[in-house]
Amino acid sequence: MKEEEKQNKKTVPMKGKSAMKKRWVYPAVYLSFAAVILTSVLWYQNDAKNTENNNTPDSALEDNGAAVPVSLTKEVFQMPVSDPEAIEVVKDFFSPEAPAQEQEAALVFYNNIYYQNRGIDLATADNKAFDVTAALSGSVVKVSKDPALGFVVEVKHDKGVVTHYSSLASVSVKQGDQVKQGAVLGQAGENAYDTDAKIHAHFEVRKDGEAVDPVMAWDQSVAQLATAVDDSRKEMKKAEEQKKAEEKKPAEEKKPAPKAEDKGSKDSKDTKDSKGTKDTKDTKHMKDGKDGKDANREQESSSQSAEDTNAPAADDSGASE
Repeated sequence: MKEEEKQNKKTVPMKGKSAMKKRWVYPAVYLSFAAVILTSVLWYQNDAKNTENNNTPDSALEDNGAAVPVSLTKEVFQMPVSDPEAIEVVKDFFSPEAPAQEQEAALVFYNNIYYQNRGIDLATADNKAFDVTAALSGSVVKVSKDPALGFVVEVKHDKGVVTHYSSLASVSVKQGDQVKQGAVLGQAGENAYDTDAKIHAHFEVRKDGEAVDPVMAWDQSVAQLATAVDDSRKEMKKAEEQKKAEEKKPAEEKKPAPKAEDKGSKDSKDTKDSKGTKDTKDTKHMKDGKDGKDANREQESSSQSAEDTNAPAADDSGASE
């Protein structure tokens, strides 16, 4: 009996142990645990990254809310050459506020006419060619060859700012290229516009199409330069308005008196003249009356004297008779 019970017990299968004996069970369990762990790690990393971005002090968003690369917002203008220490400025920007001697040095003589230098000319001390680079990252909007200026390259930036490079002997970019700061645009060369400068590169910075002194741009971002130029223009406009107002004041002071005042003056003058004439006339009449009265008196006195003289004569005549 006991042996039968033992046999029966041995033949009863255990569900747990039976399942664990299958080959696919252990790999499935391992894969499940691995998936849970991997999901937890990815979730933690994503959460940490979001927290770091929220705590970043420098935002990559401009005022209009458009996302831009952080590197571009921090870029500042640099000298447009690969080796700034080997380059010198051989001709400065023409500034109306500069002394006469500096203004004369910033003129370009071409075709018997003097032109104001609207940028700066860069050259080496030994008059050798050198690489001309992008002063700031941007988009190439112009590549052309000018008969007087040589090869010309223009790069567009934000805020209406454009950098201009000319007097190039060759170019390394084409229109439509996106260039990074420091990228080679071409090589410096000679041009017919400024033969005295020999091998050089002409560099300009323009804001809304108007050339500004590149010295203002050094170590400044596009936004800082645009703000500085706008403030400078506002001050110049205000000064011009004040000057015009001061010039207008003397002109107003020299204006003739109003017509009403002239009429009044004329009436006063006429009244005065009429009064003076009347007074003179009355005075003359009074004088004439006085003189006539005196004349009558004298005539009467003369008649009376004549009568007195004639009377005794008549008496004498009667007495003789």
